[in-house]
Amino acid sequence: MADKRLVVLWVDEELSRDRPLRVELRRRGARVLMARSAERAFELSELFAVQVVVLFDESLAAHFRSAFPAMEIILLTSGPGEGLQGVGLGLLYSGSRPLALETMLVLLDAAFPGRLDRGVVPRSPPATVLCVDDDPEMLRSLSRLLLRRGYRPRPLSDPLAALETIPQVSPDLAILDVTMPGLDGCELARQIRSVYRNLIPLVMLSARSSGADIAAGYQHGANAYLSKPCPPDRLMDVVDYYAGDLDIEEFEALESEGKSRGWKSMGAVRSEVNP
Repeated sequence: MADKRLVVLWVDEELSRDRPLRVELRRRGARVLMARSAERAFELSELFAVQVVVLFDESLAAHFRSAFPAMEIILLTSGPGEGLQGVGLGLLYSGSRPLALETMLVLLDAAFPGRLDRGVVPRSPPATVLCVDDDPEMLRSLSRLLLRRGYRPRPLSDPLAALETIPQVSPDLAILDVTMPGLDGCELARQIRSVYRNLIPLVMLSARSSGADIAAGYQHGANAYLSKPCPPDRLMDVVDYYAGDLDIEEFEALESEGKSRGWKSMGAVRSEVNP
């Protein structure tokens, strides 16, 4: 039997920013493909009969319109602007990023009636992320970023308090600074590992970024080591990988990305937790 799912192609060099939206579309029955380059996007379009393409480059929109005249195009930009439907280049929609899920569903329902599940889709409770850093501004920034992504942050400035808090909040992930008074991040990671083994993935986020510092972080139990200042998208890649409610497509994409960045595979973590 032919696959009647709506096929949506997401084309962006940086795929982390709209990951939650892609996950929600898949939960509603869409097949969502991903491409980081125009070349790969055209290849996927020809292979999978893509019906909707989401782009972030106006010049690329013109090329898609020429090559695939029947394809619906959603063009999103990073700058401010009111969303418009059916304007210029034969677009289904043109507007600013981020695009709300409800807006996306309305657009796709109008163009492809009945192709998506519009009912309430069950979701897992938001993951709790423990953030330990003695810099108050850094904690505020982390909390805002995590809240926008749908996580439940638990910020703490005292690493000793973090050890006492873990049994109370059962975090799904911990983000640790390295240089902190009293108990540095490496020792904190070691103590967490000694008690909780691999139940809690640990991410080091530190201004100390020499090869020796990074090696020490991994030796003390870090699953991933990020250097400050860290681009928000890069940080969210790591958080989504270890704590996100992802579908298999997004997980495998991040798994591949993580290998090149030195993260400890989540598959290996799970096997150690459940031998």
